[in-house]
Amino acid sequence: MGHTNQRLAQLIGSRICHDLISPIGAIGNGLELIQMQAELADTPELALIAQSLHHASARIRFYRIAFGLASDIQQVGAGEITSILTDIARDGRVAHVWQAGDSCTRSELQLVFLGLMCLETALPLGGSVTVTVQDGRWHLRGTGQRIRWDDRLWHGADEDGEIGADRVQFALLHDALPRLGRTLTTEAGETSVRISF
Repeated sequence: MGHTNQRLAQLIGSRICHDLISPIGAIGNGLELIQMQAELADTPELALIAQSLHHASARIRFYRIAFGLASDIQQVGAGEITSILTDIARDGRVAHVWQAGDSCTRSELQLVFLGLMCLETALPLGGSVTVTVQDGRWHLRGTGQRIRWDDRLWHGADEDGEIGADRVQFALLHDALPRLGRTLTTEAGETSVRISF
């Protein structure tokens, strides 16, 4: 993907996430008002709506970084990062452990988030992923009951030679790595997998 096309794709991602944040927040505010009425506070219907709303909000925050415009200057603090990862894990099957310092650039975090999305495909039964950084190199280590590993995906193509929408994170990761001067290494076992860049 050319530089101009990549930037346009990131701008589109940023715009979509930005435009969805406000209505999702408004729905959350409305839900809180409804829950203030005692007879409606603990109904299963409202609980289901609240859970779905929380999941949508968490995904939008995650996608805004993974698919949005990335900056080599803007720093993202560990508090914000762990908040996003905790919210994502609450409704998902993979937990995330952040052990990579107090902050990082948005560009680096974009790589990490894309890497996390890729690792989710390797943990079909769920598990956990620990994120560390050492000597400027990121390490994402996933553990789970079973590892599903497909070398073709990690080299940028599925069995048909193309990436489907459900695996676009692989194409984006491979496109972003050289722009940041990084190379990907992978290591997969029966119950653990590690990627570094």
